Amino acid sequence: MSAIDALKRACLLLACVTMLGAAGATAAAAFDDAALGRQSYEKIILPGYAAFDDAARALAERSEALCARPSAAALAAARDAARTALLAFGRIEFVRFGPISQMQRLDRLLFYPDTHGIVGKQTAKLLAKHDDADIDPAKLAGASVAVQGFGALDVALFGLHSEQLADAAPEAAFRCRYVKALAADIAQIASETHAAWMGDYGQLWLHAGDAENKTYLTNKETTQALYRAYVTQLEIILTQRLATLNGPDAKQTGPLLPHGGLALPFVLAGIEGERSLLGDNGFTAPDLAQTDKERDAVAMLESVATDLGFALRAGEAAVAIADDPLSDAKARERLAPMLLSLKNAEELGRGSLGTLTGQTLGFNSLDGD
Repeated sequence: MSAIDALKRACLLLACVTMLGAAGATAAAAFDDAALGRQSYEKIILPGYAAFDDAARALAERSEALCARPSAAALAAARDAARTALLAFGRIEFVRFGPISQMQRLDRLLFYPDTHGIVGKQTAKLLAKHDDADIDPAKLAGASVAVQGFGALDVALFGLHSEQLADAAPEAAFRCRYVKALAADIAQIASETHAAWMGDYGQLWLHAGDAENKTYLTNKETTQALYRAYVTQLEIILTQRLATLNGPDAKQTGPLLPHGGLALPFVLAGIEGERSLLGDNGFTAPDLAQTDKERDAVAMLESVATDLGFALRAGEAAVAIADDPLSDAKARERLAPMLLSLKNAEELGRGSLGTLTGQTLGFNSLDGD
């Protein structure tokens, strides 16, 4: 081999090594989908469902105590437990996939939008009927979603004549048994969902790409699920939960949880959940982003988290003004900046998450998969 041929061969080998090194560097610089899946599971999803499970169990206990010994204090304790459980659910509601999407669990927890006021009508009819067969746990779990969950609980525990629950009057006994059955059903859903995430479904999530895992074929699919969850939750908040703030042309969805003053606090809990997804345990966790482009996207997501913080403060100010901020003119004025912040968080968040993860949703996530 001549010296020239040897030099050419050496240059070719060097070029190959350089190309392989560059390819390796590119692969190493890719967004760490596996780390996001693991961190979100350990720090957001599992703790979120554990908190909901605990709160729902406390609600069931307080409801049973109310029926055993009715009093004003027992009624206040049951209502406080209902609020705590609802807000715990709100903070993890953005996880609309997995076990919570099975067996109609989401709709059973909260049937909404309720355009025709079905929850109020069917719950009132059930209360008037006074038939214990209707509130048997097995039958209730398979009944219309309109007479289950937090919507029905809002009517029974906070609605018209609910103050009778503080008395031992016979006419209040059936209503209290219904409240107890609703609370037990909510607790059962929370427990089953938490257990599934701790068990088999959690293993599917953590071991995406394993040969026998047909749910998540790659770690990118768990990232896609979280990405879609963020966008979907904001769309639901804007187009359903806060639709009445969008002016006279807004799509009419009926009031959300109209009796207990919990509608806006529930929305704020959902926004808190969204912020957690953009925090240090979620998409902006240290070391997930490897390239300058990804780090720029993280900076934008931190700005989005600030927008969500603005929305929370606007909502909290409105709650401080009125018991029902969505219906009070003065409180609604405080909510106008909230809408702007949420719309910006949806638009900028969608784009920045796509840049960070290298993925796209490609359609309105409310349309389904």
